[in-house]
Amino acid sequence: MRLAPRLVLAFGFVAVLSTTGLGVLVREDRVNAETTRFDAEVQRACDSVRAEVVRQAERDRRLVGGACQSGELVDRALVALEHGDFAERRLAFSSLVPAERVAFDFDELLLAVDDGDLVGADPKSLLSQSRRDVAAAMGKGPASYSFRRGDHALSLVSRCAKAGRGHVAGLVGARHLEPLLARQGAALGVTVAIGRAVPAADVTVASCGLADERGAEIPLTVSKPRAELTLALASIDQRILLAAAVSLGVALVFAVLLARSLGRPLAELAREASRVKTDEARPLTVRGSGEVRDLVVAFDKMIEDLAVTRRRLAATTRVAAWREVARRVAHEVKNPLAPIRAAVETLRRLRARDDPAFDEYFDEATRTVLSEVHRISTIVTEFTRFARLPQPRPEDLDPVEVARQVVSSHEPLAESTVLELVEPVAPKAAASPRRPRTLRADRDQLVQVLTNLVQNALDAARGRPDARVTLSVVWEPDGRCSLTVEDNGPGLAKEIAPRLFEPYATTKAQGTGLGLAIAQRIAIEHDGELAYIGRSAAGGAAFRLSLVPEGPPPEPRGPASG
Repeated sequence: MRLAPRLVLAFGFVAVLSTTGLGVLVREDRVNAETTRFDAEVQRACDSVRAEVVRQAERDRRLVGGACQSGELVDRALVALEHGDFAERRLAFSSLVPAERVAFDFDELLLAVDDGDLVGADPKSLLSQSRRDVAAAMGKGPASYSFRRGDHALSLVSRCAKAGRGHVAGLVGARHLEPLLARQGAALGVTVAIGRAVPAADVTVASCGLADERGAEIPLTVSKPRAELTLALASIDQRILLAAAVSLGVALVFAVLLARSLGRPLAELAREASRVKTDEARPLTVRGSGEVRDLVVAFDKMIEDLAVTRRRLAATTRVAAWREVARRVAHEVKNPLAPIRAAVETLRRLRARDDPAFDEYFDEATRTVLSEVHRISTIVTEFTRFARLPQPRPEDLDPVEVARQVVSSHEPLAESTVLELVEPVAPKAAASPRRPRTLRADRDQLVQVLTNLVQNALDAARGRPDARVTLSVVWEPDGRCSLTVEDNGPGLAKEIAPRLFEPYATTKAQGTGLGLAIAQRIAIEHDGELAYIGRSAAGGAAFRLSLVPEGPPPEPRGPASG
């Protein structure tokens, strides 16, 4: 190790060692203090929740007691009992109890009389008591409160009773504890639960108890995530690390000043090395001896070798690019030649036997030949001029008509394979023929993609006794047009599926592996998608071309050329 790095490491080691020792002591003290403070805060929150529940119980007790002593509802019930018509007026009382409950802000409210009749709710669901027990509780003294667990929730129950001429009537109000505890917990930033919780590593838990006038106790658990404590401890760690960084920085400054004179040759070498990636490095002339001189000589030799390698790589890249262009041209020209050959051979056969269908097929065959020749000419011209696929020339077209053209041109090549076109189903309610739905696309490029897919499917299904290839056209609900090609061939191997659309990925002995790559590029340039969607229903492969009706996005306008 050279002198300069040894000095840097020595100063840094001293700074880190001293700061670490002091930091450990300070951190331990601060962690204990923060943890104690956090635990005390959670315990205070538990005590605050308990105190608030007690205050709410007192408020409810006074509220219910006041309603018994001077409230109209209880007095009217006593008058009805004295006149003996409480049962006849029960319906009227039933309509008054809900209004009183809303006014008192209770979750439940009962009007109870000494004969066991209750108005307002079922006491079993509210208080877990029978009507007889509720009626008996009416005569046990002044207003009070207690905790009761009904069928649904634990409630804070307040009751009161008022005696009349030989009769007793009273009110029983219930407030569910869970919403009250939730509000208090939200205000204090904690979670309050009824019962005892199991401590967790990332949560601080405190316990406290509630007791009613009967002495019944209910345990409360207050928990708070330790995220706040973790942040406080992280802040302590950051301050300690900052102090360590400052100490280390000061030590490094001294080390750099001391080693500066020794590091200049290495700095110049590093500066030139950073220029290697931009091919701007120049040979060095550095005075020195030993390792520095050897390093400079090796660096100069590396620059020279790298320049030679770059020139060779550039030449190789250009050759590879032209090879790829040539392969793409050959592959794309080969596909339209097949229907041309089939059309010509069919014409020759019909002509040789003076078939009456010759004239009828002649027009269709010549259109196919001219169309495919035009497509070959377009591809060859564009590849020759730009070494890339032609830019899309969108036009409004009917994808069903294009699919028919592709199927028709490949039927002579299908041999024993069933080549089927599945068109979109028209709505049954249509009273008259509808205009075909159209989309914007380059007709030649769309034919090129479908031809590639159909030809691949025919090749895959060929040789099977029930060989079948299906081209289906579907308009999706979002407006897209999906053209799916399926076959019942052997399907694709798992290892080739992820690389299907990469250049030169092929399963054919004579294939170049550019067909699907070019087809996918055409789909992308049309703002669409070409995807392998897995095995078809018949067990073969299925490919789907999805196109948007708007067609290719506008081509960016480049700078004008002189």
